Amino acid sequence: MATTNSYPHTLKYAITKTDYEALHNRLSIAADQENMASECWINTLFFASYRSRTLPPRDQQAESPFSFALHYYNNDPTYLLLEQYREEEQESAMVTEAECRALLAGETGWLLERRNPVLRDFHTALTEQMLLPQVLLTYHREAYSLDGQDLWVALDSDIRTTLQHMDFLDPDLLAKDTANQAGRMLLAISYNRTIPDNLLCLLEETAPRRKLLPGVRPPV
Repeated sequence: MATTNSYPHTLKYAITKTDYEALHNRLSIAADQENMASECWINTLFFASYRSRTLPPRDQQAESPFSFALHYYNNDPTYLLLEQYREEEQESAMVTEAECRALLAGETGWLLERRNPVLRDFHTALTEQMLLPQVLLTYHREAYSLDGQDLWVALDSDIRTTLQHMDFLDPDLLAKDTANQAGRMLLAISYNRTIPDNLLCLLEETAPRRKLLPGVRPPV
């Protein structure tokens, strides 16, 4: 499974097919030989608060400090991962397919019955902060660990999105929902403190046309 632990800092770049092929070749060579690139398909459902769109400013309560996303891998929704994000912190909890289907149908009581702190916070965000499914994302990820480096690099390809969140657990319907989209490509770098010069040089050499996505600052 090509998932990785998140570091405090992440850079994301939109890349071209030419960039992708060059980066794939160079990263395959530079990767840690004991942790070669791992690959998987990822389906992700993001949740966002609609409170700001439905209430006048003076009546608004503070939004939840957390954001949440559900993931499953390689088109198998038997078990899912619910991730909770808050600034640089991240926690997760496992969710079954039956529980996810109940959630999509509007049933939230099971979140409290599980007595899991992540699920409890999710229940609070859903019921008090008007958190709702927003965007469904599907893509293929190649994740690379580089020898001796406290970071990982991922190449995400065939990135497609849809608002049809009720199709989240059906890969065949997702394929139909996004069939008319040209899959985008993305380079992601997650690191602890800094990106070493040798990796920066490799990235500059192989992907000179990439574009840093808005709202993401390069390392100092």
